[in-house]
Amino acid sequence: MQTKRIKEFPENFLWGASSASFQCEGAAHEDGKGLSVMDMRKQDPSICDFEVASDHYHRYKEDIALMKECGLKAYRFSIAWTRIFPEGNGEVNPRGVEFYNNLINEIVQAGITPIVTIYHFDYPQGLVDQYGGWTDRRSIDDYVNYAEFLFRTYGDRVKYWLTINEQDHVVHMPYRLGMSDENRREKERLGFLANHHMCVAAAKAIQKCHELVPDGKIGPATCFDMLYPTTNSPADALAWLDAMEIRNYYILDLNCKGEYNGTFRKYLEDRDMFPEVLDGDMECMKANRPDFLAFNYYASKSISACPLDDEHEIGDIEFQLLPSREAGVYQVVKNQNLNATLWGWEIDDIGLQSASRLLWERYRLPLLITENGFGNVEKWPEEGILEDDDRIDYLTRHLHAVKEAMNLGAEFIGFCCWSFMDLISGHSGFSKRYGLVYVNRTEHDLLDLERRKKKSYYWYKNVILNNGKDI
Repeated sequence: MQTKRIKEFPENFLWGASSASFQCEGAAHEDGKGLSVMDMRKQDPSICDFEVASDHYHRYKEDIALMKECGLKAYRFSIAWTRIFPEGNGEVNPRGVEFYNNLINEIVQAGITPIVTIYHFDYPQGLVDQYGGWTDRRSIDDYVNYAEFLFRTYGDRVKYWLTINEQDHVVHMPYRLGMSDENRREKERLGFLANHHMCVAAAKAIQKCHELVPDGKIGPATCFDMLYPTTNSPADALAWLDAMEIRNYYILDLNCKGEYNGTFRKYLEDRDMFPEVLDGDMECMKANRPDFLAFNYYASKSISACPLDDEHEIGDIEFQLLPSREAGVYQVVKNQNLNATLWGWEIDDIGLQSASRLLWERYRLPLLITENGFGNVEKWPEEGILEDDDRIDYLTRHLHAVKEAMNLGAEFIGFCCWSFMDLISGHSGFSKRYGLVYVNRTEHDLLDLERRKKKSYYWYKNVILNNGKDI
């Protein structure tokens, strides 16, 4: 809806940027860190591993100084579980505890608000080896014990916490559960069992946070792709409705309402994938509602009907990283109305406004955008700076969408672009760059890892200085 006025961003709006431990820290085998499922993943040899990444572990003071100079109000980062508990449980690693103490102190001293993700994909391999990881209920207690340690250790300085990043991606990507890709239908069943355990664990962590962190706020960090019916066909509209329920809303309904919505429950039951629910599980979720909703938004998808036929039965799924075609439910098709990135992600700023409004109306919780950004192939020029105008255009349009959603009533805590500095893309290595700051390395040549400010760095600095008045 077009409106008469556009709201200004609130004076306390958290202008931020994001990262994740395994994608930027490096030091994968230093100072007592244990192995995670990301360390154990079989890598494409054409793509770099996570051993050095952006070397943030050794250069965090330089990176935080650049954040301060840019004027960041918030920095969203994750703590590597295996730096704190190398095996996922058991003995604490004091050198890992010290690193995050030092990092958080540096952030706070720079006048930046730390936003900490408790768990961002890098699940301890030790817990997979011990009992199968998230597919076993023992995983709940180990996650809660880890989260409680973080609250007690860093809660005097960290007031914003994120429970689990992009849980839907963990559910649908077996390697992030420490499993192989073989027998994907069985892995989907185990993924939804793991999902239930993660939801119970997150609810218990919320309870602990409220007990242990004065003025602490905590919520999930979901991935939300705006979806559209491809045509005005009623069948496409129905497929869109189903896809929204079983791809976007199912985790948040568990997190925020403590319930399996009817569509999602039927979806699981028809596929013999409904998990074991013990007494007290749902009550725990209902009693421990998050304080806000964080979400990552990059693109939208177009949805068409995908009817069953003689060759496809219920449960038949095709994957392109995530489910792209589910017989009897939906299929993803190219949206002819949108441009896309080099990786086929369809650029849709209006989709961010739509997603924000839907989340606000359904859950009535303040929103925090924890990832939004433009990935591109980039090489530093021989003269001048890297003029990443496509990134500036992308972020400008998406920030305008946030302002439009606010004008229609959605409440926002802040916006964190992905990412502050170039880091390793989970599937594309260093060839896919998102940063406001260029890190001078290639896939396999570390070069000098020098930090260089792109044009977007100066643009974002000005946006923050003016509190988005020109957006």
